[in-house]
Amino acid sequence: MKSNSSHNLLLINPWIFDFTAFDLWSKPIGLLYIASFLRELGYQINFIDCLDKHHPGLQSESKGRKIKIKIFGTGPFPRQIVAKPDILDFVPRHFSRYGLSEAIFVEELKNCPPPAAILVTSFMTYWYMGPKRVVELCREIFPETPVILGGIYASLMPQHARDVIKPDFIVTGPGEIQSMELLSSIISHPPAITKRFDSLDDFPRPALDLYTQLDYLPIMTSRGCPYRCTFCATDKISGSYAQRSPESVFGELSENVKRFNVKDIAFYDDALLLNKNQRLIPILKKVISSKMKLRFHTPNGLHTKQIDKEVAQLFRLSGFTTIRLSFETKNPKRFADMKNKVTPDDLIRAVENLEKAGYARNALETYILMGLPGQSFEEIYESILFAHSLGIKIRLASFSPIPGTIDHDRAVKQGLYPKDADPLLSNKTIYPLHRSIEAFHKFHQIRQLVHVLNQAVDREVNLFEPAELKLAFQKIVQSPEENEKSKKL
Repeated sequence: MKSNSSHNLLLINPWIFDFTAFDLWSKPIGLLYIASFLRELGYQINFIDCLDKHHPGLQSESKGRKIKIKIFGTGPFPRQIVAKPDILDFVPRHFSRYGLSEAIFVEELKNCPPPAAILVTSFMTYWYMGPKRVVELCREIFPETPVILGGIYASLMPQHARDVIKPDFIVTGPGEIQSMELLSSIISHPPAITKRFDSLDDFPRPALDLYTQLDYLPIMTSRGCPYRCTFCATDKISGSYAQRSPESVFGELSENVKRFNVKDIAFYDDALLLNKNQRLIPILKKVISSKMKLRFHTPNGLHTKQIDKEVAQLFRLSGFTTIRLSFETKNPKRFADMKNKVTPDDLIRAVENLEKAGYARNALETYILMGLPGQSFEEIYESILFAHSLGIKIRLASFSPIPGTIDHDRAVKQGLYPKDADPLLSNKTIYPLHRSIEAFHKFHQIRQLVHVLNQAVDREVNLFEPAELKLAFQKIVQSPEENEKSKKL
């Protein structure tokens, strides 16, 4: 059947511009859902992922050097050091563009059939330089083609996107239905819509076949999160919380495992364990019964309170390999204020249940937040110490003030963060509420400490015994004011 040129669409996942970036099971799953949805409606989909490590053009540019794929399908993105934005000049690190070279991207554009519209996604607000450059180059090649911008940045900062990126249209929140309606209004003779889409199960699976090679599979059993943590904006990005049926998820999983011959699966859910008896537990039981040998990974923190003995056992039997537990902080005032779901007792109980199910403690990880409004170094240290005392690894998560969240507004009110700041200043790498060389080095010391502690955990050593060693580490993370206070005491 001859393709209708008015139905050709180009979908693009842009570059990352940052001080650091690493592929930890990172695929643009929202854009891939939109691709399959629009394809089912009758549009012809062309796709460019600027972060695709297996793009054929990379092989020729690297002169045959193999792409580095690390354990479980993760690995570094190709990068090119670029000029650092003036506003970030104080950061003592190189700034890079991660992904394909511009030459490869432009060649892809030139080889693409003229599209009726270009859809560009976006991720972190401080990564807006990626979609900005993509849109600039698209307009050089296709000056008359309307550009639609969606994704996280577009949803959280639509006015900034209009002013800086200047797309023709912006989609905020979940994009399938909005994209369909928008395209129907701007494209002459759009495909006819003959199906209703009332639930997540009505939407087609993400278009992973657009890739030539996959090292892992992303999967979602739900969209959104009903919780309202003070530092999180999931409700503004993903809309109302919705779930898929266990049958639909298992069908997608088993089909894609066979199709792509991949064993590593990353759950993208923000609330994977919510309503576990109706959703995740039936899925895991189906996986176990199928005897598929898989490795599951949870890059988003798991709700620790929900990991009872049954869940821990099912994790072990079904192949959960990377388990990251949400903890955030040990400070009771802090976790009560930010509506945290986890207490220290919950973390202890979850670790014990997982250990009884057969996991070594040093195979478990927990997230700890640092750089929050009003958070002292001592609070960070106490949370680190508590997690280390359990014999598990620590993953530090630097706070980023996300527009529309309670903690963002609190930081602005306290004078810690500019009201109309350039999103580049929200980069978690620079510790946005502590923008100085001194603070940068202080947080770097904390990261070094955690690196040492995690190495000790690998060797099943508790570095806070005896007490003298504990005190020595405490001095490392205390601020100068706190050190002076300790001397007086």
